[in-house]
Amino acid sequence: MNFLIDAWDFNQHPAQAITNDDTVKSRPGCWFHFQRDVEGINEWLKAADIPEPIIDAMLEEDTRPRFQRLKDGFVLLLRGVNLNEGAQPEDMMSLRILYYKETVYTFRKHHFKAVAHIRDDLQNQQGPESLNDFLVHLVEQLNQKIEDVIDDIELNVEQMEAEGFDNTAEQQKKLAVMHRRLLRLNRFIRPQLAALDKFTSESEKWIDAELHQWLLNERDTTQRLLEQIDLMLEQVWMQREQIQQAVAEKMNRNTYWLSVIAGVFLPLSFLTGVFGINIGGMPGVENTSAFEIFCWILLGIAVVEFLLLRRLRFW
Repeated sequence: MNFLIDAWDFNQHPAQAITNDDTVKSRPGCWFHFQRDVEGINEWLKAADIPEPIIDAMLEEDTRPRFQRLKDGFVLLLRGVNLNEGAQPEDMMSLRILYYKETVYTFRKHHFKAVAHIRDDLQNQQGPESLNDFLVHLVEQLNQKIEDVIDDIELNVEQMEAEGFDNTAEQQKKLAVMHRRLLRLNRFIRPQLAALDKFTSESEKWIDAELHQWLLNERDTTQRLLEQIDLMLEQVWMQREQIQQAVAEKMNRNTYWLSVIAGVFLPLSFLTGVFGINIGGMPGVENTSAFEIFCWILLGIAVVEFLLLRRLRFW
């Protein structure tokens, strides 16, 4: 069964791995972890007496985080950051969780480091002690990986705030990338919070008080992560506005100085244009000192203009 990645029996303490071969059958108190895009999984789930509509929900290509209560369990669809090599963390991957007749089934398409962490703990006999404990650990690990990614983005935002606005073009590019990453995270974490709200509320009926409190803590962690994303979105937007303002001020300052320079040279250009007319009657044509006198006159006019603009406080 190539579609079965791992299976654990929580009826024993500590939990024991179930051999991955054709004899593996669904039974209460166990966790089965599947590769959902491998042929044969549909037939195996049908043989486990899982209704076909639920199977379709677990294997469909595109989903959003949600919680749905069933007669014999529940469906919990969550998202986790993509920490696989060469991937973008904000391209969040779907993890489908089905709790049906006291058995947990999880479905993935890509490798989840959050799930791998739990599997490593189970192999070291340090993992969750029950199926309910496993569900709490799973939500905790998903939140932990998301928090690590958000903390990295927050560090980059703070570093850019400290840099100032020396290289506005490069900073605009970096801010645009961070803005896009935050929006993608926000796209799934917001509905994920709503799903965990419903899951936490429903779980109070069948989970013990201590685990329910841990689950409440993870729900609050998700809320905090969402608030952190909202705050960083505001920070990024504010920095982009500040950069745009700095660019506008720089352009206005440059335009101002160009206007001042143009104002200084306007009368000088007028005089040189007039005296450049090559027709008879121009004064100083026969005087060998005329050019030198004309240059001193232009210099005097430039000094007078400079002093006049200074007195009028143009700068």
